[in-house]
Amino acid sequence: MGNQLSFSYTEDWREEMAQMLGYRLDPRGKADWIMIIIITCVYSIDVIAVLFMLWNRKYPPLKCKSPVLMACMMVAGILWFVGDIQANGHAPLEHSPLHNCKAFGVWVRILLGVCTLSALIAMRSYGLFRVFRKNQPFRGWGLYVPYAAYCLCMLVYGIVSQVVSPKLTIHYMTLVDICYYETGFKASVFAIVWVTWLVVAVLSWRIRHIKSSFNEAREMLVACSAVFAVLIFTTVMHYAAPMFPLNVRLRVLTTSFDHFATNVFWWSIMAVPIMSCVVRRDAYLEEWMDKLRQDGLQRMYDVQSPNVTNNKGSSVYNRNSLFTADYSRLHTDNPVPSPMDNGYQYFDPIFGAGAYPMAHTDVVLYPTAYIEEVPHHAAPRPKKKHHGDLW
Repeated sequence: MGNQLSFSYTEDWREEMAQMLGYRLDPRGKADWIMIIIITCVYSIDVIAVLFMLWNRKYPPLKCKSPVLMACMMVAGILWFVGDIQANGHAPLEHSPLHNCKAFGVWVRILLGVCTLSALIAMRSYGLFRVFRKNQPFRGWGLYVPYAAYCLCMLVYGIVSQVVSPKLTIHYMTLVDICYYETGFKASVFAIVWVTWLVVAVLSWRIRHIKSSFNEAREMLVACSAVFAVLIFTTVMHYAAPMFPLNVRLRVLTTSFDHFATNVFWWSIMAVPIMSCVVRRDAYLEEWMDKLRQDGLQRMYDVQSPNVTNNKGSSVYNRNSLFTADYSRLHTDNPVPSPMDNGYQYFDPIFGAGAYPMAHTDVVLYPTAYIEEVPHHAAPRPKKKHHGDLW
């Protein structure tokens, strides 16, 4: 029966109505079911990965990836998928909640899905840009105000779309049981998404040379390439074949490409730290800390080696203080230049400054760049400098 295994008995009627309107309609059936099941399974695996990531969010290589933001991105991707099921015509809309075109087609799919996902990605890229190019913290008004302004604009956009006539935005086509986006409304949506992703691309390009411990140039190249390829395909198809939800191949391809790009972006960033946390947790952490040392960031993240060697077994670090850099505990009469001088003193990708105070060690920095471990309770106070003293 091919694709004739229908969701409901109305598919034959839909075909007849489409023919009367001059369209060719492929009934909803096995192809739609298979696609929905596969993507649902993929997102189920994604949810497991997100829960694992959040459970291990204090693991430094995961924490530096902004796990809370990455989790929110996955939630936005799932909402986008729910909206796609309605907007791309994979399920019957009549006599179901999906019948409300604006609720699912505008609020769930566009605002909470596509726009929120794009905004979170842009926010993360801008946060890294602030830290590594502008020497500003990954927190504060400078980071959150642009995102809040974007969200406010999207809220206004949604309210206006809600009160404007469906004939100007998105409306329900009773005879063929689909939601149809008007051309002008689609243009405004694509403009928002394209501008947001161009901002992401520019920011990713600007931070391509940051320290290797945090460099995601290759990952972002892969992710942006996939996203822009899908954006081009979707934009062209929405205008070349505006009734694509009636064509089984086009609607399945469109939805599959959307969520292929979403997963490529997410996993290109999170695959290595998550899998390494599962199969080689301690070894990967040591490798990651070695990169910090090579990048000269060990002081900022309290990664200490008393002998200043490359021997992994001799490394001393305070796991709780990674990514907090509490410089109030640095004491020296004549310290070497530190990340504090470059504005990095409060960098914490997720929890802000002072999330996990240094509980076990103080760091003494001398002009020779020697790093010494001193018990916190025994840390000597700096002596007053006398004339002729070396330090």
